[in-house]
Amino acid sequence: MKKWKLIWIAVFCFYLFTLNLAVAETDADRLNRLEKEILLLKSDQEKAQDLTKNSSNVFAKYNMRFYGRVKVDFNYDTAEFRRYNDFIGAVGAGKDAKNDSVNFNCRDIRFGIEASHTDDNFTVKGRFETDFYGDNNGDNLIPRLRVGYVDLIKNSTNTSLRIGQDWIPVAQQNPDTIDFGILSTSGNLWWRVPQITMRQKAGDLEFLLSAMKHRRKDTNETDRMPWVLGRIAYNFGKDDNLIAVGGGYRKNSDYNNTGKEITRSLAALEFKCFMGPVLVKAEGFWGKGIDNEFLRYDMGVNISDPDNPDEIESIGGFISFSADIFDKITLSTGYGIDDPEDDDMDGMQGYLNDRQFTKNSMAFLNSWYKLTKAVKIGAEVIYVETERFSSTNYGLRSTLSVFYNF
Repeated sequence: MKKWKLIWIAVFCFYLFTLNLAVAETDADRLNRLEKEILLLKSDQEKAQDLTKNSSNVFAKYNMRFYGRVKVDFNYDTAEFRRYNDFIGAVGAGKDAKNDSVNFNCRDIRFGIEASHTDDNFTVKGRFETDFYGDNNGDNLIPRLRVGYVDLIKNSTNTSLRIGQDWIPVAQQNPDTIDFGILSTSGNLWWRVPQITMRQKAGDLEFLLSAMKHRRKDTNETDRMPWVLGRIAYNFGKDDNLIAVGGGYRKNSDYNNTGKEITRSLAALEFKCFMGPVLVKAEGFWGKGIDNEFLRYDMGVNISDPDNPDEIESIGGFISFSADIFDKITLSTGYGIDDPEDDDMDGMQGYLNDRQFTKNSMAFLNSWYKLTKAVKIGAEVIYVETERFSSTNYGLRSTLSVFYNF
């Protein structure tokens, strides 16, 4: 016991000794120590300011912007909209297509970044954007590339070159649907495809020339040549109204290793104009052999005879009306149709898949209510009618959507 008392007395004495040393610090020593601490704090502050300044300079130099959106759709379907599942294409084939279902869909959430800078006579822009469509397993949604490209712009001549993945450069109008599919397979040609596109502005005119091709999925494929596309647009009025005509051509001399030549061609007309408070958008097309690059999978070529494939001719288009009827309420409606030539699909009776049809049409009506500057709530009804030779399937989708833009 005496041993432990001695240890505690020694510890206490050591504490008093160190405390005495601290108290014994002279005024000069304390002043010197405080000056060093102040200098150290100033150095740390200057480093932090330099870091913030350099970071600000980077964002200012490249005009960087982060953006995105959160969109959640609640759908009730009276029929099966097969192949595209989370957005509308055609009604499924067969009696089972009458099955109704409910879907909670968050896949249209997006994230993006833009950057640009000007160097002498050139402005360079870059953009990258993702969403959550594409392949997935259950709720394990995989982000996919929506757009990703570089723009090189010569300011003195209003000439620009875009290299990367972007929306197709012709048939550029889209209807104002809440549904992600924007009248897919019902008159609206659209997709986002790797391309090299040159644009030249001359007053109110814009001329475009592009080479575009779907990404290769198999090194064995023989569909080698890209689409060659052109477009002339005339802008008029103060609201960026326009009328445009465009088209394209693509040739494949050995389709699916059959030795048969497939020639694809397209002509498209676009119109966008404010008529008072109403925005009218319309698009019409004629095409032969148009499929993958325009989200018309399995609709370009008749392969009922595998040794003798043939192009399918199609016509279609849509019209869309949209207006702000009150300060916070927008109302939109429209109709679209895609009508392949039945004779060109001869021989395909009896085994048309869920993505193939002889006529497909949609009519939509929707409204958005702006809750805040960034949040809006929407409701939509879409009626779909899909004809496959002598049979016709019908379907209705009702949607409630919540949208937050940032």
